[in-house]
Amino acid sequence: MARAKEKCISLLGSETVALDAVAGTEVALYTVPTGKKAVITYVIARSFDEAVDEAIVTLGISGVAGSCDEFLGNQTLTNIGAGYADECLILQPIPAATPVAALILDAGEEFGSQISTAESTGSASAVFDVFGYEYDA
Repeated sequence: MARAKEKCISLLGSETVALDAVAGTEVALYTVPTGKKAVITYVIARSFDEAVDEAIVTLGISGVAGSCDEFLGNQTLTNIGAGYADECLILQPIPAATPVAALILDAGEEFGSQISTAESTGSASAVFDVFGYEYDA
């Protein structure tokens, strides 16, 4: 039976991200398995432990020199208010008339998040779920 991660968009990885971490802090959210490539389609930030209105994160290749922003540049995590326990954010490139070039990750590469600006109103954190699909390299 074929693996679901190769036949449909599915949950590839999930990690807790401390949104109050020092700027430049990276968190690996998913590592591409040996013999595979992966296309990330979107990330859902959920399970916030408090209201968030200042944190700025980027998403991209983690663990290498750079800004970890190949998937999405600075994303200000607003709109998580008093109802934070029941709210989530969908983070994805939005295509317009011209298609968005997708990031394809190679085996062993890590997809992650980097804090650009820390949340300073408390010790906020959230779970980042990475969705996409894998295919044979």
